[in-house]
Parts: sequence; C-alpha cells; structure tokens
Amino acid sequence: MSDTRHSPLPQKAIVTLTDDDLDGGLSSLRWRLHGLVMDGACLVVIDVSEIDQISSTLLAALLDTHRVCRRRGGGIVIRHAGRKMTDVLRRTGLDRVFEVEAA
Repeated sequence: MSDTRHSPLPQKAIVTLTDDDLDGGLSSLRWRLHGLVMDGACLVVIDVSEIDQISSTLLAALLDTHRVCRRRGGGIVIRHAGRKMTDVLRRTGLDRVFEVEAA
C-alpha cells in the first residue's frame, strides 16, 4: 500500500488597493502584506482596479512580498490592471515576474 500525500493548496489573500492606501505612504501596506504572508498566505492577489498608477515604491513592496511567496510555491497576482499600469509592468519586465490580469 502506498502512502499518497497531497500538498495543501496555497492560502490565498486578496488585497484591494485604493488611493487612500497609497496616500499615507507605503509602510502600513508593507506591514499589511507582511502580516498576510506571516499568517500563511502563499498567493497574494492585489486588486488595483481603484488606483490609476503604480509607483516604484509600491512595486518594491510587491517584489518583497513576491520573493517570500515564491519560496513557498506561490506568488503575486496583480488583478484588474488598466492599460497604463499593464504598459508599465511590460516595459519594466515585471509582467514576467507577477501574474497580471488585465481589466
């Protein structure tokens, strides 16, 4: 008799970003993402439908989270990215790092 083990599905967390989240700086967002990952999230979905731009500091925060998630077999999904944001991700090559779901 063989012992069949199934690995559990990665825990998924969904974060919807708003301009208010970004106005006060990104330290609270970094802590929020850090907390999700420490609580076991391996796949973090970032819904960007309510923001127009993606800053370099936001990208840095997402990359930090992505690195931890990748070690656990997951990653970051950027959901509802508008054309402008999709173009930025494509130009920087980050569309190959993150899974990007266009609006």
